Amino acid sequence: MDLTDRLIEHDEWMTRRLLERAKELSDTQLDQPLANPQRPLPFESPEGTLRKTLERLITTKEVWSAAINGRPFPENADTSLPGLQARLNTAFAEFKAIVHAVRNAGRWDETFVDALCVPAETFTYGGMIAHVVTYSAFRRLTALKALESLGIHDLGFGDPIEWERTLLGV
Repeated sequence: MDLTDRLIEHDEWMTRRLLERAKELSDTQLDQPLANPQRPLPFESPEGTLRKTLERLITTKEVWSAAINGRPFPENADTSLPGLQARLNTAFAEFKAIVHAVRNAGRWDETFVDALCVPAETFTYGGMIAHVVTYSAFRRLTALKALESLGIHDLGFGDPIEWERTLLGV
């Protein structure tokens, strides 16, 4: 397993764990304002609730996959926890397939046009993947801290080493 696999697989594993544990919370808790609302990117709306943070972890993969595959922007997506879990399965599978195709063909520096941006923008595959990995890590940690503030303290630190140890049975 190379570094790309480790980063993408850990992202999916931790996001899945966050969603699973969030099922222990009420809708009121999921939708209450975060103590420190986040707006990691200036072109996105603030992520002021745990539900919105969890949803963004999935939407990001859906949007980039749509852009790369020439589909329209995904809209009206289910933000219930079962809906987010179902979306996670599809979004992460498609995004991982894109990442693996880029890696396997060495297309890191190849560009693509994201027609979903207004105006359309050009990105490299490597830059886009690094962007997703970076902001997913930020959002996972934000969600982890929000869950801790709501009494869920056994999810660890969100560290890829924790994920790797579960794979090895250590």
